[in-house]
Amino acid sequence: MSDNPGHHPLIALTGATGFLGSHIADCLLARGFRVRASVRATSSLRWLEGKDLETVVLDLDQPADADRLLEGADGIIHCAGVVSETRPGDYEHGNVDITRCLLEAATRRWSEAPGGHAPAFVFISSLAAHGPATLDNPALESNESAPITAYGRSKRDAETAVTRAGGLFRRAILRPPALYGPRDKDFLPLLRLAKAGWTVRLGRTMNGLSLVDGRDAASAAVALLECPEAEGVFFVDDGTRGYDHRGLVAALSAAAGRRVRTIPVPLWPLRAASQVFGRGPAGRLPVLNKDRVRDLSAVGWACDGRRLVAMTGFEAQWDAARGLTDTMEFCRREGWL
Repeated sequence: MSDNPGHHPLIALTGATGFLGSHIADCLLARGFRVRASVRATSSLRWLEGKDLETVVLDLDQPADADRLLEGADGIIHCAGVVSETRPGDYEHGNVDITRCLLEAATRRWSEAPGGHAPAFVFISSLAAHGPATLDNPALESNESAPITAYGRSKRDAETAVTRAGGLFRRAILRPPALYGPRDKDFLPLLRLAKAGWTVRLGRTMNGLSLVDGRDAASAAVALLECPEAEGVFFVDDGTRGYDHRGLVAALSAAAGRRVRTIPVPLWPLRAASQVFGRGPAGRLPVLNKDRVRDLSAVGWACDGRRLVAMTGFEAQWDAARGLTDTMEFCRREGWL
């Protein structure tokens, strides 16, 4: 990103204290970038401790703080956002308003492209912004977006803000599917069940799921940052084009080191519970969150990441069996299992 071989570009990073963001920080450092990570006053720095990066306490919806984050930066990976809320307005603020604030700061800061190289604004979106897709017809970048949840619509609207923003900077949008991996706790219930020899199949509609290890998703984000030609929307997958239920059970069995059996569970009790409890604090729990229940009712969540591979040379390192096995070992070491 620089004509000066002695210059180590400075990259601003939001969401660095979270699961995916912390892996992006690691990947940036490994690639020789300097990193300035925005954190909240209440954020745990567990995954950033002892690493050679700058942390700054900021409110990303404040223009002055957004300017501070981008001061002297050569690019940004915007990973911060909200995933599980009870009110659509919370998704709007956390995913759209903050993105717009950062885009406005980027427009102010990057009114001229330094050294002829346009800084990069890499936005971490989601397959949810596209909407459901099946294994035999996975999501492609050329498809029209049709999100089915408030979360997905907020990510789509944030993407629109990125593509329409002014300023002399390059925009690339990464849409990961379901993420798992070391440091993530969302998959813990699934791993605990697998360790005991069980998994569940919720409903009968979903026929496929793309999965990506968080470390591969982080590598994909940095690949977009480093590739001067990368603009627009990109999906990422682990090279398999997705898993049916049998493939997912096989991966869980490999991770658990034992046979894993399936318990079918109907979705209607979860739908009913989300209607009753989904408006309160309990609605942030994945099992009671209305958006998550709608996700489980979909025909599938599969995507095709070949455009990213062709553009950047990205190559996933972790398929589900290998990635879930490593994740299981990490969770054991942390005392989570």
